[in-house]
Formats: sequence, structure tokens, C-alpha cells
Amino acid sequence: MKRLALLRISWITLYRDRLGVLLYALVPIIFLTIFASVFQGFGRNGESKVRIAILDLDGSPAARSLEAAVRESSDRIDLVEIDGDDVTAADREVASGSFPAAVVIPAGFGAAVGKATAAIPPLVVRYDPANPIAPDFARGVLAGAAWKGLAPQMLGRQIKVLEMVAGTLTPAQQGLAETLQKAGGEGGKPPPIVERLAMATQVPIDGGAVAIGQGGPSLVTYYTAAIGVMFMLFSALSTTGWLLEDQERGVLDRLRTSGIGSWTVLLNRFVFAILVGSLQIGVMLVWAAAVFGVRFFSTRQFVALLIIIPAVAAASAGLGLLITGIARTRRQQTTIGTITVLILSAVGGSMIPTFLMPPSLKAVGQWAFNARAIDAMQQILWYTTSDDTLSAMLGRIAPALGLIGATTVICLVGARAAMTRWQ
Repeated sequence: MKRLALLRISWITLYRDRLGVLLYALVPIIFLTIFASVFQGFGRNGESKVRIAILDLDGSPAARSLEAAVRESSDRIDLVEIDGDDVTAADREVASGSFPAAVVIPAGFGAAVGKATAAIPPLVVRYDPANPIAPDFARGVLAGAAWKGLAPQMLGRQIKVLEMVAGTLTPAQQGLAETLQKAGGEGGKPPPIVERLAMATQVPIDGGAVAIGQGGPSLVTYYTAAIGVMFMLFSALSTTGWLLEDQERGVLDRLRTSGIGSWTVLLNRFVFAILVGSLQIGVMLVWAAAVFGVRFFSTRQFVALLIIIPAVAAASAGLGLLITGIARTRRQQTTIGTITVLILSAVGGSMIPTFLMPPSLKAVGQWAFNARAIDAMQQILWYTTSDDTLSAMLGRIAPALGLIGATTVICLVGARAAMTRWQ
């Protein structure tokens, strides 16, 4: 009976903590929704798509048939045509972060497909090594689409090779060859005979990673930014939470009687949290460079980091102060803050890379300052080239800085309003 009484007391204590009950009920549902949305996006009815650029240097009917087959072969691919004169145009698009991969149809592709003695120039897949999914996905789609879109041409090619090796074809075989050649030249849906004659004829696919940034490791660079931003949030939560302890011990009352106002105390803790957060991520970057080879040694990268890091630390500190002002006890502040940081990190890309997220979840994350901060740090640490300039880099991260600054102001004003009840 005593054990049952103790159990009943525990349930009563939990019931009185209405915030705790709410968090216990909602947090698992929220995290299940986030992670299920991510991995459901790659299921049969998912919405996740891989955005891939295509550069057609051939312009032949065969190239157009291949492009149409790629679009029809999978609803998981978002194919975008780009302009350019050679492979370097595709490399520039990938290196800028606009696309995780690019497909190049080389010049002479269509002519080689239609000529039995010619070697087919390989399709080229250029990709960003920071996204390990895009290149294999693009190769797989191309392999299937090449056979589907070029079936008449490829089968006709094989028959021509057979004629060269085995001699003159029979009238029926010659008629089949002419039917296939005609279907390949006209485009459209191939005749039923094509499907029955399908064989392991493949269009060669070549490619490789695009040289991006300073040559550091790709995914390590991403997670340097992602983990750094997440722990900056936790650091700000801890340093701003000391205000509640000062309030409970009467320290803030003594400061007010000495002529130090609440706004001064809040700004002091705000600046302190910025310094601690900036130092924390600075140490993390040094460790990443020394141990894992992350590169950020150019002047423009240093200057851009000196701008973005304090800005992110300020937004983190503002959020920490807002949560501190809302909470009534240090325990509440820790609970609310931890859950908030975990949700922001899950949505913003610290736990799951953004290239795995479905468009709907990614759109939600774009309103979170930590997601923009990770993108901005990626622009600085990874998507930079030797001919990049500081003004161009700052222009790319300017939208992120705008959202981060707006978040900081909103959180500070909200924190000041919430802390008026302490007076």
C-alpha cells in the first residue's frame, strides 16, 4: 500500500505540472511528425525531389528523347535546363550550390547513337560531394531513361552491328531494322516490338565530383555548421538561464535598488551570451580545421565568419532570454528551452541534412533562423571558389543575416516585455 501511495503522489505531482504534462504529450508527436515527414518523403507517395540541372550540348532528336525520358521516368527528379558551351557551365552551377548535380549530354551524342561503328560519348554526371544522394540517383535515372527514351535507336544500332558481323539480313530482319530506325527518327512512343527486343544495351555514363570550396571534407563541413549552431543555442539557453537564478536569490532586486535597471541587466546578459557563443563556435571551427581538414583560411571567409557568428550568437541569446522571461522557474526554463532547441534543430537541419527533407518541411525550416544560419555558414565554408569576392559572399548571406537580425530584435523585445513581471 505504501508503494501505491508513493506512486499516487508521483502522479499527482505530474498532474499539477500542467506544462510538463503538455510537453510529455506533444514532444513525441512533434518529433515523430518531423522524422516521419523526412523519410516518408522518399516513399512511394512522398514529395521529396532531387533538383538536377541538364545541359544539352548536342541538340539532336536523340538528346531530346533522352531528356523527355528522364522527366517521365521518375517523379522524384526536378530537371532544370541550363545554358552553357561546355561542362564547366554545369560545374559552375553545382559549385554555386544551385544544384546538387548536373547532367551533361555531350556534343555528337545523337550522331553516335545512330551510327553502328561510332563510339557513343558518355553522358556526364557532375555532382556536389556534400550531397551523397544526388549522384547515384541521377545515374540510376539516366540508366533507365537512356534505354526507355533511346530504345529504337539502340536496337537499330545493334541490328546494324549484327549485319556487319553476320552478313546480309533477311527481308524480315531488314524490315525490322527499318522500322526501328524510323521510330527512332520520328520520336514519340516506340512500337511494341521494341519492348520485346529489349536487351542489356547501355549508354555509357561518366562523371565525377565538382571541386568546390577549399578542398575540405564535404559532409564534415556541413555538420561543422549544423552542430555548431545547435550547441550555440544550448549555450545561450544556459547562460541566459542564470537570470532566473539571480531572480530567485534576490540578486536582481539588489541590483535594481542600486540603480541598475532591468534593461541594463538584460543587455549585459545578452552581450555575455554572445561572447560565450561566439567563443564556443570559434573553438569548434579551429578543432574542425585541425582534426578534420575543414578549410576557411581566406581573408573573405574570415571576415564573413566574423559577421555571421556574432549575429547567430545574438539571435540565440535573444531566444534564450525570451524563454527565460516566459518561464517561472529554472526547471521550466530548462524544459521549455531544451524542447525548443531540439525542435528547431530537427527542422533547421542540425539533426537531418536539409537535402533529405521534403519541400514542405524545408519551407518551414526556412523561417527558422538556425536553418538560415547553417545555409549561410555553408556558403562561407563550402560554396566558395578562388575567384569569389567578399562582396559576393556577403550578398549571398545577406537574406540570412536579415532574418537572423529580425529574430534577434523580436526576441529581445519579447524578453523585455516578459521580464516586466519580475519588477
